Amino acid sequence: MPGVAEVVAGAVTGLMAGDELPDELQAPVGYDGPWLWLVVGGLVLVAVYYAAVWWLTRTGRSFGGGGIRRRDVPDARREHLLRLDRVEQEVAAGTLPVRVGHQRISETVRSYVGTVSSLPAPTMALADLRAHAPRELVEAVELMYPPEFAPADVGQATKRFAEALHRARRLVLRWS
Repeated sequence: MPGVAEVVAGAVTGLMAGDELPDELQAPVGYDGPWLWLVVGGLVLVAVYYAAVWWLTRTGRSFGGGGIRRRDVPDARREHLLRLDRVEQEVAAGTLPVRVGHQRISETVRSYVGTVSSLPAPTMALADLRAHAPRELVEAVELMYPPEFAPADVGQATKRFAEALHRARRLVLRWS
């Protein structure tokens, strides 16, 4: 009894000579015609899907004071000015340390800028702000940085608090 290799070799030799295939073998399946176009169409659909997802989920990558507003500016301004007022009252009452007050002022200013513009201020380091943010924001955050991170006596937290609060309010009032 012939083995598989001999049957295949005989079939190939027979095909070359123009004979018909033995019953054990089948002719190659043709994948042309509609199957080819179905596969090409599927690949195009996948490419279009990924392009659409990429395009529709992009966010503004440019830094700057402008950009798409994510919230109503007057409402955000009012909310953040109230936060600054609360910080001032808590520090004046002695229920909030001055150093923590600086941290909250910085957080409030960054939150406001991040809320009303495309600038990701809440997540930017001071070096990033210096490179990409408007000068007014950089100066305000630079004023708050030493008191935020240094001990109260070294960072001049008490001495700088009123100025930091004033600059924060001015920035929130002017930024649009």
